[in-house]
Amino acid sequence: MRIATRIWDSGWGAILLTTYTLLVLHLLAPSQLLLKPVALLPTILVMFIADRYNYQLIHFFAGGELQRSTEQVERITGENDFYESASKELQSRVDDLDRRAYQNNISILAGVLIAVTGPVIGFYLRDVIGGIVGLGIAGLAVQLLSRQSVRQLNTLAQNISEPYTAKYENQ
Repeated sequence: MRIATRIWDSGWGAILLTTYTLLVLHLLAPSQLLLKPVALLPTILVMFIADRYNYQLIHFFAGGELQRSTEQVERITGENDFYESASKELQSRVDDLDRRAYQNNISILAGVLIAVTGPVIGFYLRDVIGGIVGLGIAGLAVQLLSRQSVRQLNTLAQNISEPYTAKYENQ
């Protein structure tokens, strides 16, 4: 199950979106077992968008912090492409930042998707009470997935200049 491994490696946003979609499909069509693999489609779509537009999403959600960190790295390294000439340990730290940013992008998108669909599906299933429960789910999704991931993404953007500063502070 390579897709299951990819979802697991993509972080909590992908896992929660898959679980949410499975639960919704079970509530909408409990006896249709053939529809269960369809629950992977929203997660695959979110993972594709996060992979394809990773840099644009990072720039959108952490634009100001990312810009300041990028300018600081450019001041430190000058015209050199520091990543290519950096040590393996430093390259590993930068790659880890990229991976974590990708996971945060998935969590943000998953939170938005759950927040948009939660009240609609709740209202469809149980009228006003379901809509209210859906709004609660939407609030939790925004708080736990999207808002928290935007904060983490801004922190990652602030800290991106640390490996470069550490390399050059003794020179």
